[in-house]
Amino acid sequence: MCPERKRIRDLEFRSKDARFQACVPAAIVRRLLKLCRSSVRHETGGILLGHYSEALDCAQVRKVSAPPLDSEQGLTWFRRGTKGLQALLDQCWNAGRDHYLGEWHFHPFSAPIPSGTDLGQLTAIASTPGYGCPEPLLLIVGGDPMGAWSISVHVVPRGGDAVPLLQV
Repeated sequence: MCPERKRIRDLEFRSKDARFQACVPAAIVRRLLKLCRSSVRHETGGILLGHYSEALDCAQVRKVSAPPLDSEQGLTWFRRGTKGLQALLDQCWNAGRDHYLGEWHFHPFSAPIPSGTDLGQLTAIASTPGYGCPEPLLLIVGGDPMGAWSISVHVVPRGGDAVPLLQV
């Protein structure tokens, strides 16, 4: 077993008031790091899929997409495409009622701090009925996916400001 597998564990995030929570299993973290490594030094990203706990207080991330084929990327920017996402969403829904939870992307060799553009995108998603996601998550992987990396998670409630979720 490689050393990476030994040290990666399930991650849990919670807002200070415990209103919002997210759980990211170790297998999802490993998948994210693999996708980040494959982008070399460019930003990349995709969508988060999963469901909420029975109490509706914790987003359970169960799948992350690779960047759609029509995505565009650069050293300091990423525009997620849409090609193939509807088929993935349908497949996840039919297989286990998993649905769109939000977005993820990678800040190579930088802190996982959301930019104004990142937060603007999530604010637009929260207020767009077609997404059916009034409280989308934004998960950012930052740093070196081969070494020192970290993950931040924010939720952007419809009509509100971004809420950072702290790792617990």
